[in-house]
Amino acid sequence: MTQRRAAFARRRFLAAPALLAASGALAQGGPVRIIVPYTPGAFNDTLARLVGEGMQGALGQPGVVENRPGASGSIGIAAAAQAAPDGTTIAVANTANLAMNPFLFANTGYDPQRDLAPLCVVARLMNALTVSTESGITSLQGLLERARARPGGLSYASSGAGSSPHLAAELLKHRTGMQGVHVPYRGSAPGIADLIGGRVDWTMDNLSNVLPQAQGGKLRVLAVTGRERDPTLPDVPTLQEAGLADFEVYVWFGFVGPAGLPPALRERLSSAILRIAQQPDTAERIRRGGATVWPQDSAQFAALLRAELDKWGTVIRAAGLKLE
Repeated sequence: MTQRRAAFARRRFLAAPALLAASGALAQGGPVRIIVPYTPGAFNDTLARLVGEGMQGALGQPGVVENRPGASGSIGIAAAAQAAPDGTTIAVANTANLAMNPFLFANTGYDPQRDLAPLCVVARLMNALTVSTESGITSLQGLLERARARPGGLSYASSGAGSSPHLAAELLKHRTGMQGVHVPYRGSAPGIADLIGGRVDWTMDNLSNVLPQAQGGKLRVLAVTGRERDPTLPDVPTLQEAGLADFEVYVWFGFVGPAGLPPALRERLSSAILRIAQQPDTAERIRRGGATVWPQDSAQFAALLRAELDKWGTVIRAAGLKLE
């Protein structure tokens, strides 16, 4: 046997286990477990159930949703990282549990780049810088001036310490030098209620959470965090238009599997999920949930994750944030 043929034989031998695993999972037609690292009802859960509903048609395998909440999403993602790499277990991932938690917690149970295989991103939503209409503040500059005039700055609500809205607010403070007191709540609703009642001064929350009260005249959205204006509020500028160059924050949602997932299975799952998400009825249900379909394949997802880890690592270290 020549040296070239021997090398080829070795490569085929080494590749055989992965190919056998991939072909076994492709052939068995068993269910795909979709881990949601949060409680039922939030957008992550909605997205998982939409994808799960479409899996029988797209893959010939049913999707079964399993909620595994805890530790700001880390428990569910760790379970996916530790699963067998046979294509039968994936998880919903987002900005918080992949790009923020590794800097907030001493041990999440996973390294997002080493222990997980990025499959695809399917949707994203933007945040909104919001005040009460009773505040009299009508712009970002007005908010900054009010904060500078008050000793210690203004108070700001979030849906929880270490949540993506909280860290978007910290990024705003980092970029503007604004001071203030963080008031974390257990979810968005109580913080928005206190904002309307004048007990806190501003918030940075998901646009979908503040939009009903803004359309009802109780809240004023000063700016949105996307690259472009949101069509539901065409008169509201982006933070870039308001004077913060390159300020762009989205909460994105995608799917991951364990790191050892063979390339053939990774591609099969990614393609199927993206097809499901872009079907007109699914896309419309995603839009009704306050998000926009944003298809990104596995390579694009990996590049996005690298950039997001760099951005949020800088923000979290600058804010000195650590959670137990």
